[in-house]
Amino acid sequence: MLKKTARPIKIFLITTAILSTAAAAVYFLGEGVYLNGQKRIKPRVGPIVEAIYALGTVKSENVYNLKMGVAATVLSLHVREGQEVKKAEALVTVDTGMLFRSPFAGTVTRIYCEEGEVVMPGVLLVTLMDLSKKYVQLSLDQNSAIRVKKGLRAELSFESLRGKLLHGMVESIYPSGGQFLARIDPEGMPPDILPEMTADVAIEVSRKEKALLVPLSSVNNGSITIEREGRLRRSKVSIGAVDGAWGEVLEGDILPTDTVIIER
Repeated sequence: MLKKTARPIKIFLITTAILSTAAAAVYFLGEGVYLNGQKRIKPRVGPIVEAIYALGTVKSENVYNLKMGVAATVLSLHVREGQEVKKAEALVTVDTGMLFRSPFAGTVTRIYCEEGEVVMPGVLLVTLMDLSKKYVQLSLDQNSAIRVKKGLRAELSFESLRGKLLHGMVESIYPSGGQFLARIDPEGMPPDILPEMTADVAIEVSRKEKALLVPLSSVNNGSITIEREGRLRRSKVSIGAVDGAWGEVLEGDILPTDTVIIER
């Protein structure tokens, strides 16, 4: 009886090994898997967006910095830091008889002096911000500034708002103090986003809905290896917009039906 059962067990084990080997062969020959140092993958046809990325800083639309025009002694501070004030509410009284009032409703974000202190001309006394009206400011390099135009779409992400993107638009771009600044007006800025917080901003400078895309890792010295009708060939390519690991083919003998060869 033992001899009769031994053979089926061996056959079963051999069959299992053959099936496992076949499955492994199918897996390694699948698209996107390296075999003998090569990966084979099809080009893609789809949308591609080219964006300029920058770090933006939230700014208040209305900022009031109260400065003295003459030397004076601070008699009374009528507000404290963090206090919300109404328009025309008292801020500071000095010994020259001047009572300074808030030019708009906002929040006192900084007090630079104390009661009884003598302040000189040009010295800051109080900073007031309107926290309800905010925008995002970017500093761009020269090449990026040339491509950014008024009206372009932008996406903003804040670390404190993980997984949530805000949408906005380039309201203006202008030079300032040797920098090239862009102003982004976001839609529906949450109230808990405060001035001086930072955001990652992507400005969409171009979009193509049906672009031919190849992996950037397949491009070597301006050329790409493809397989067409069972034959390998090398083709010069020009890559345009880049989206992650894929790039748009602007020039080159590449067809959507080709197979792209990527060397390890």
